[in-house]
Amino acid sequence: MLGKSVFMTGASGFIGSHLSEELEMRGMQVFTHDRQDGDLAKYKTFPDVDYVIHLAAYNSTKDFYNDGYQVIKDNILPTLHVIDYYRKAKNKLIFVYTGTPESIAGATDVFNYKIPTDEECPIVIPDIKNVRWSYAGSKTLGEQAVIASGLDYIIIRPNNVYGPRQKNHFVDEFIGRMKKGDTTLYGWKNTRSWIYVKDFCEAFYGLLYNPKSVGEIINIGSNDETAVIKLAEIIAKEMGIDPKTIIKEAAPEGSVNRRMPDIKKVRRLAKWKPRTNLKKGLAKTVKWYMEETWE
Repeated sequence: MLGKSVFMTGASGFIGSHLSEELEMRGMQVFTHDRQDGDLAKYKTFPDVDYVIHLAAYNSTKDFYNDGYQVIKDNILPTLHVIDYYRKAKNKLIFVYTGTPESIAGATDVFNYKIPTDEECPIVIPDIKNVRWSYAGSKTLGEQAVIASGLDYIIIRPNNVYGPRQKNHFVDEFIGRMKKGDTTLYGWKNTRSWIYVKDFCEAFYGLLYNPKSVGEIINIGSNDETAVIKLAEIIAKEMGIDPKTIIKEAAPEGSVNRRMPDIKKVRRLAKWKPRTNLKKGLAKTVKWYMEETWE
């Protein structure tokens, strides 16, 4: 897609930093915005581009529990502002929004919806009084706003992306605790489907490349369902720690037991499949974090 232009929000974040590198490597011109540039919801102008990729979000798992109102506010207001601006744009563009599989994950626990879970799964917020679902709720509203905006769109639901540079998520937090001598593992019975960030970015680009992606909601993830304890044991071994020392604790209230996406749609549209197995991806990730100074 040589010569195509992109405006990317959240470009300094985990996924954004990797994705901007991937797109630039493939010849795309990438304009970026991140938190250091100021409040996205107060910006007056944005660049004229072929694609808007809206990644910016308040998505630290701890904040889902501790500051649900701020999660909702920071995810909804900037999204509406960016959508409003580009609804008035003269040039034709594609608005790419990242939703979350958490908006449908509750269906597997509440209604026993099938796993692997496809994009047709109904949206389920299992407990509206549990602020842990603030993130899923805000991203669901974002998806609906994009669909209702009249813009050409692609909605992508990333599933447990991991790798270097990630902060405040399961893999990097567990590595951080282990590095400090704390082997506590929360939610050890749960299962997830992890995807290495490089694989995710390749799939993302493949979807941009195919015009048939427009108007679709698409899972990007792995088709391997892995127990959290197994992932933790791989990390421990990579860090030179005896996996038997892992302290198993229950997951926080509201955490779903199983989550694994159906990825047939992304494989077809992006002509893609995951290339990095979990052991290889975790080895790269652990190496990066072990070389970083941990605060």
